[in-house]
This record gives sequence, structure tokens and C-alpha cells, in this order.
Amino acid sequence: MSKKYVLCTFFVLIIITNLSYAFPSYSKPMSKRVEMVPMSKTFDIPPEEITNNTTKFSIDDINNLNAVRLLNIVKADGSDDDCTASVIKTNTGNIAITAAHCLWDHTLKTWNSEIYFYPGYNNGQQGKVGKVTAYKWFVWSNFLQDITQFDYGFIKFYYTNGKKLQDDTGAFDYDLVIPQGTYPTTVFGYPYDDTDNLPNYQWYRGISTDVGFGSSGGPWIRNYDPNTNAGTVIGVSHGILDDPYPEDETASWVWYPDDFTRLLNFAERS
Repeated sequence: MSKKYVLCTFFVLIIITNLSYAFPSYSKPMSKRVEMVPMSKTFDIPPEEITNNTTKFSIDDINNLNAVRLLNIVKADGSDDDCTASVIKTNTGNIAITAAHCLWDHTLKTWNSEIYFYPGYNNGQQGKVGKVTAYKWFVWSNFLQDITQFDYGFIKFYYTNGKKLQDDTGAFDYDLVIPQGTYPTTVFGYPYDDTDNLPNYQWYRGISTDVGFGSSGGPWIRNYDPNTNAGTVIGVSHGILDDPYPEDETASWVWYPDDFTRLLNFAERS
């Protein structure tokens, strides 16, 4: 990860909603489908982390904006990294979505060692929930073969006493089938301005803003309502692109409904 973006990660979350970022949700299937195999990593949470993984008080002001925030990562070599994740609505209530490259280190060719989520983190301050430790994370094995594809994954959190993370943070709906047409999209991240345009090729969508490495995995939300902070996740920020994509742009992988459902069900059952 380029550390020039790290300082942005620890300041104020930026939310982009602009009609100029509207895009057609056009998806061209790959010519040949390969067998999809889910992979998972389990982190043995120390007892003190399990104890601290649940808030000691009731959260009165449930706000979906708290469902999006900082994902702090400890890599296999001990170095630190950051991404963004968002809690999505599930039966277990303890699952977030992010980019696969935030979970699997494609440089070291191994899983990242530890993952911590800070719901509501903003401007250097933790939210009411504090730090939540992940104990399992999931990606498609196909991502390991080609890091430009299937760049999304799920994180499962340990929450005790029958509580659910989404009850304390709120959670976003998600689209399995992306509606056709052009519409404004809200991208959560830490962007800087850029004038280039990102073409809509094959199974990607794009915006002409580099949201920075620290916001990898941040949700792309359709029909975002800033009054209620509600909306529907249709993708996550992904930046590992080959030609003809501009180097300094941001795109999102268009998932296949069956693949997304299979991996999410695998995460919920695990």
C-alpha cells in the first residue's frame, strides 16, 4: 500500500454523491466460467478481545453511517494497513463486506493476520461501538489466480450475549442483480479530484476520482438517502486494474448474483 494515502484515512470520511458519477450498470459476462471455490481464514481471538468485542451499553441512535468505517489490518509480516468496510444486512447480523485484496495479501501471497473494524470512526475518534475484532474472513480462491477479478469478500465478527453488530451500527441492504440504467451513486472514501474519465468496460463500473488506497473496500451505494443514511450496496471500491483503465481511477467489480449469494451463505454458516 502506498503510504501517501494513510493520513487521509485517519481524518474525515468523505462521501461523494454527484450525477457526474452516475454510470450505466452494464455487465458483460466472462466468456468462460471457472469453478468457484470459497476460502476462509480464522483468527483465534484472545479472551480479552472477546470480552471487549461487545459494547457495554445500549446504542440509542442507530445510524447506518456507523456501518461504514475504518478497517485496520495487520499483515503477515507485521506491517500495518488500512481499508474500508461496511456492515450489510444478514441473518447473523455480524458480517461486513470489503475488497478481497484487504483480506488476502496478493504481494505476500498469504492471508492478512489480524483485522479490526472501527464502526463510526471519524476524525481520529472511535465511535460508540469502539473496536471490533474479526474472527473469520472469506474470499473466492479465484481472486488468488487473478487479482483483477472477484475483488470482494466478507468479514465475520464475534459478538457475544446474543447481540448483533448490525443492531449497534445499522446495516445496508445490497443488490444481487444490479438494475439497468444510469443513476447517481454514492461512494464512501477519501478522494482527491481528478479530471480523467473511467470507461465502463465489461464487468466493471467506474468513477473519475481516485478515492485512495485507504478506502479500498468502501461501499458504492445506490439511492443513498443522506437524511436516513440508507441505501443499497452495489459494489465496493477496487483499484487493481489492467489496461485500458487509467491508472489513477477507482472501479467496482460487478458480482454475479449466484456467486455473491454462495460466498455470503458460506460466511454465514461458517
